[in-house]
Amino acid sequence: MSDRSSYQPEIDGLRALAVLAVLFYHLDFGWAPGGFVGVDVFFVLSGYLITRLIAGEIESSGRFDFAAFYVRRFRRLFPALLSTVVVTTAGAFLLLSPEQMTRFSQSAAAAVLSVSNFLFWSESNYFDALATTKPLLHTWSLSVEEQFYLIWPVTLLILYRAFGRWGAAAALAVIGLASLALAQFWLKWDPAAAFYMLPARAMELGIGGLMVWIGLPRRQWLSSGLAATGLAAIVAATVLYTDGTAFPGIAALLPCLGTALFIAGSRSKVGTLFAFGPVVWMGKISYSLYLVHWPLIVLWKAYTYRPLQGVEPLVLAAISVLLAWAQYALVEQRFRRPQPRGQNRMPVTAFALAGLAVVAGSLVSTVNHGLDWRIPKERLILSATQQRATERRQYCINKNPSLDAKLVTCQNFRGMKDDIFIWGDSHAQHLAAGFSEVFPDYNVYVIFMSGCDAPSGFGGYVRRFGKEADAQACVARNKAALRFLTTAPAKNVVISNAKRATPAIISAAMKPIEEALAAAGDRVAFLGDFIRPGVSLLDCVMAPRYLVTDEQIRRRCIGKPTSAETELAYNEQLAALEPTLISPNELQCPSGQCRFFDDQGRLLYRDDHHLSNDGSRLFIGELAPKLPF
Repeated sequence: MSDRSSYQPEIDGLRALAVLAVLFYHLDFGWAPGGFVGVDVFFVLSGYLITRLIAGEIESSGRFDFAAFYVRRFRRLFPALLSTVVVTTAGAFLLLSPEQMTRFSQSAAAAVLSVSNFLFWSESNYFDALATTKPLLHTWSLSVEEQFYLIWPVTLLILYRAFGRWGAAAALAVIGLASLALAQFWLKWDPAAAFYMLPARAMELGIGGLMVWIGLPRRQWLSSGLAATGLAAIVAATVLYTDGTAFPGIAALLPCLGTALFIAGSRSKVGTLFAFGPVVWMGKISYSLYLVHWPLIVLWKAYTYRPLQGVEPLVLAAISVLLAWAQYALVEQRFRRPQPRGQNRMPVTAFALAGLAVVAGSLVSTVNHGLDWRIPKERLILSATQQRATERRQYCINKNPSLDAKLVTCQNFRGMKDDIFIWGDSHAQHLAAGFSEVFPDYNVYVIFMSGCDAPSGFGGYVRRFGKEADAQACVARNKAALRFLTTAPAKNVVISNAKRATPAIISAAMKPIEEALAAAGDRVAFLGDFIRPGVSLLDCVMAPRYLVTDEQIRRRCIGKPTSAETELAYNEQLAALEPTLISPNELQCPSGQCRFFDDQGRLLYRDDHHLSNDGSRLFIGELAPKLPF
């Protein structure tokens, strides 16, 4: 066991660095593109401090007081979490659309129950566009830690009794290596699981735990060197890593080992720089700062419906610190200290009941469609979920018994002589309404798999998305689709996909497809992707009127200009490589001004990138003269 004292102010100082890295990352400061590694620093510190506490008690008494441990953890973490969830719920009530409110309510219940990492794992990965609309997304890391606290005391006690002190350390090292291997495996097969789930993060907590068995270096120069090297590693990860970095896995070793080196050299002159009063103070409020900053940013963006501008990041940073300080003083400090045995029951019970009330309220919100009564009738639109259900019900359930329903996943068989097959990802599926209405004398079929663009598997291009199994299934599916389309009688084929890879890659991958279809006598329309608004205009329009006026709706629900510019340029580049491409640029964006509403004010998109049924009908109707059918 190391000879460190119970409290190390320099550890709080490192917490300050970690939370500021996360804060700057979430405020979109370009010089901290890897600021998300601050969470990994927290994991290592938690592993170190909790393991030191548990191992110290086991070694001194041969036993462990589980009840006292869990009461301390509950009082330390839950009141501030509950306070954040309750206040954020008020903001969500005032600003979010019904569908957003439904998702938020589910995340509030998951956060209180310490399972939000499971929820967000099931929904998407951390860097999805929708991540910026989830006010409690950051609670995934708290759930990971709380799950660790739940299982680690009993695990460590068993290891001590089975293998002794050094055997427990060796077992911890083995667990860490297994976790690293699992994280690296999951990065390929299930990246979201690697990011969100405790088994993949156990390595980071374990690195911190192992530091309990590593003694302090006696020489000051060595101690300072370790601390400086550790800090350099953390800063390097913060500056060099990006959202595109395969993470966690091996990449997480840089900030995690850096944190471990800092711990080893924390008593040095370099380390004690982090014991400076204001830095320690920032570390002390780091838990509350981590809790409050992300909901504040997300709710502000939900109000403005645009990226942060001007001095807004600095103002939000300052407000975050003030709110964190208030919560630290009024909530954390007030409730964190355990009382003598027998006097903890009342506050613990009260907070537990309050947590259950949040869960019950979340259930009520979910069952009542995100409290849609908050929305003025003139702003109510069918939600994205409702529009998808309508699309399936109206255009995808008329089955042709001669077709493979697993391959042709949307079928509108109307007994007509001619067929139109639309092939691609979900951006092919959202054309079902348009083609069905505009071409009533055709049977309309869609061969689609979400995220699976038709060119994947051809010309050396394979799109990697979701789990590795998804990418492989996509390639197999596309090969089967091409075999079907080229071996059956001549067909009308539309190929359309989201903008997945560079125009050059897509053009090269499309050539063997187009040649095979042409040789089979199929009439082919390669339809360019429509210009996406880049934000969910449906959620933008369906805001409560408590804070968002009608004038603000008109001013803010216009799409993301930078997104439109990028997508227009993409279609132009693809058209230059593919002369047969039917580009929607001029039709949708005359003079560069893109249409996201029709002349009657109806929304043409159901989310940030899929056409609504109205949009599908409008745009396909206008494009019909250019199609070879």
